[in-house]
Amino acid sequence: MIHKLIAIVTAALLVSGCASTLARTMKNLDQVPRIQTMNHSILKDLREPDQNPIILAVYGFTDQTGQQKPGGAYAEMSKAVTQGSQHLLIKALLDAGEGKWFRVLERDTLQSLLQERKLIRTTRQITQGDKAKPLGPMLYAGAYLTGGIIGYDSNTLTGGVGYRFLGIGSSVQYRQDTVTVMLRLINVVSGEIELAIMVEKTIMSVGAGGDKFKYLDLDTQLLEVEAGVAVNEPVTYAVRKTIEGAVVEMIRAGERKGLWHYKPEPWKDPGKIPKVEVVIPTDAELLEELETIDNEIRTEVKEKASQPLPKVENEVIDKPAVAETTPAPQPEQVDEPLKVKVEPPLSDGIVCESSTHHFRCTEVANEKTITDTDTSPSGN
Repeated sequence: MIHKLIAIVTAALLVSGCASTLARTMKNLDQVPRIQTMNHSILKDLREPDQNPIILAVYGFTDQTGQQKPGGAYAEMSKAVTQGSQHLLIKALLDAGEGKWFRVLERDTLQSLLQERKLIRTTRQITQGDKAKPLGPMLYAGAYLTGGIIGYDSNTLTGGVGYRFLGIGSSVQYRQDTVTVMLRLINVVSGEIELAIMVEKTIMSVGAGGDKFKYLDLDTQLLEVEAGVAVNEPVTYAVRKTIEGAVVEMIRAGERKGLWHYKPEPWKDPGKIPKVEVVIPTDAELLEELETIDNEIRTEVKEKASQPLPKVENEVIDKPAVAETTPAPQPEQVDEPLKVKVEPPLSDGIVCESSTHHFRCTEVANEKTITDTDTSPSGN
């Protein structure tokens, strides 16, 4: 009996937990998981162009994937993506910069347009005769856009999570698809492809469910309850956001290439700049300041000079013993003999000689010394 009671209480708790989990999952389905998508204001918040709106035409922007909508046990005849992608592109061009970037010309129903113009001319000629005013010329585009949806890949990412205990279970599953859009800008005069833009976006599908089964009678009756919900991101919405992203990227790429330019940002007044007053001191104030600095320096020097010097104790420093060396004997200096230079004779009877410290003249006739004078080299 106790085991049955415990089993019943446990089952009730699990049922309540499963119910709350399923309720939270269903309540937050718009948040699990959400792929970052471009806000619609991204087209309207573009910077304004620095020129008049560009005249464009759109040709052949269609679905080029050829894929059918995935079915269960059989193939469906419906296409996997929208067939009105050209209309979405025209709407995105007209919304760019609140209509300040492009003027789009009608080319999808050109035959109908020409037929209406022909009817107007015929009606005017019938009612007004020769006084009928001719219609003005139609606008022509200097460039046109083409491209289309070039890829739709389904089930690029799948997964899920779930649990089951005592007949109570819950699960969450998700699936991811990818759509790819190509956009080309072609110059009508030269036929050159000016820009080629490719943008991808993911499409998420989320499903959540829970179930409960219980034996009412011993091995005879079984009760099973199951509930679930699935939320799929609309494919058309994903294609529209992808086309809008392609238009924004085309504008940015054209600005980088120099095909067009943004309007300069308006100048914003920063407000009044506070005036900074510069005070120039006078000569008297400068002298006073110099005297003050000089007095401070003198006071500081006097204070340092009046402080007693720190006592240094005599420390005995062990010096490494130096081996006494006997000086090598010096050779005795021998006085060099005095070099005497014989000067040219002053006359036939007088002969002179000089050295470093004296100058001597001798009379040859009497062989007696007439003059003997010691002089310095700088003397006479």
